[in-house]
Amino acid sequence: MLKVSKVSKIYEGKIAYRALTDINLEIEKGEFVSIMGPSGSGKTTLLNIISTNDAPTTGEIEIEGTNPHKLKKNALARFRRNELGFIFQDFNLLHTLTVEENIVLPLTLEGTSVSVMKEKAHKIAESLGIASIMNKRTYEISGGQAQRVAIARAMIHEPKLLLADEPTGNLDSKASKDVMKMLVSINEREETSLLMVTHDPQAASYSDRVIFIRDGKLHSEINRGESRQAFFQKIIDMLSLMGGEGHDLSSVRV
Repeated sequence: MLKVSKVSKIYEGKIAYRALTDINLEIEKGEFVSIMGPSGSGKTTLLNIISTNDAPTTGEIEIEGTNPHKLKKNALARFRRNELGFIFQDFNLLHTLTVEENIVLPLTLEGTSVSVMKEKAHKIAESLGIASIMNKRTYEISGGQAQRVAIARAMIHEPKLLLADEPTGNLDSKASKDVMKMLVSINEREETSLLMVTHDPQAASYSDRVIFIRDGKLHSEINRGESRQAFFQKIIDMLSLMGGEGHDLSSVRV
């Protein structure tokens, strides 16, 4: 579904900085994978390249057999809208719009009819438990609700690949748990492939597999077994082994 082949990224400047070195990664359809590593390890750079917000210096990305970095501008914009969904730490909602207007934003860009947009928005809002706040402005709702709205917006056009960058970073532990359970249910119900960058071992323990990056290189990976608690412990052990900065583990929530 997603194939990353020998991807490297070098930022030019007075002193060239190598952010990624020969990254190889494959994600199957319907798989939920987390990427972890110390600050500055290259996690977000990798996510930005996969999401086409940045381009690799060398190497290739394929999503469903297409290399989006080779598409022309209009075709790339269409590809991003149709194939990819994005969830961010700071929600990226527009405060001038209502919750409902934020959710249907990707469909308005496609020129979808108002009746279809409303129907889709209310269906997904029901499934995420936010139907009662559809007419509120985004500054009138809680962080947990805002992240649900962001998930609804990311899912409304049924993307094949959902990319999440620290989706629980601004949430308390209860809201984090709720958001992660929602992402798991979307992943299972829709068979949407999910790639998440996170510092939070608790959030990562919901995934099928965790890939660890250090100094721009793949360090190791671990697969989830039957027990999420045991998986969580393995993630903690691996992060300790990698010797991340103190704040990299600050969001540990058992």
